[in-house]
Amino acid sequence: MNTTPISDARALRTAAENFDALRGKLPIPGDPHRGPDSVTVAKQISELGKRITALGDEILIRTASPDLDAHTAKVISDFAAAVEPAGEVASALGSVAHQLSFLERTEHMRDQPDAMDAREAATLVIGDALGLADASLRDASYSLYAAAAAASPPPRQLRAARSRSTTAAPLPAAAPSTVPPAAAAPSRTTRGR
Repeated sequence: MNTTPISDARALRTAAENFDALRGKLPIPGDPHRGPDSVTVAKQISELGKRITALGDEILIRTASPDLDAHTAKVISDFAAAVEPAGEVASALGSVAHQLSFLERTEHMRDQPDAMDAREAATLVIGDALGLADASLRDASYSLYAAAAAASPPPRQLRAARSRSTTAAPLPAAAPSTVPPAAAAPSRTTRGR
């Protein structure tokens, strides 16, 4: 496969947007319309699995390329860096699914004192795990957005100006990338969901 900086930036941005979309679908404890339930969490785990596979595919097609250069190696590293927070999300959602299963199995005992304490603890674990999933999805998308900005070639105007210059000044070093507002959204508790 022959990738270009533009196609690499597009692939990185698409991966970031996919993680943002997952983040937007996370259940919210206490929300009557988006509270956690087993089916929703199972769908999230399945969708996350597809996104992790997509990261692996992006790494594989570039790693298997006979034209591996420094730019491609950097893009491989950028995709690989998103796998760790994605794995943290998988672990957190697995914990949520486990706790939801416990709550469903003990529903008939909810009024018993011992069960009440255990069920309350399970609810706290669910909230913490969903918070971790949210933060990890944000980390994954942020790093991918930043990588996409760094992989993008300089604007056409800058290249055109350089080609007309008699001194051909070198391109400036990549400025610290800014992340689109969607990627740098505030925490879930303040977003009003």
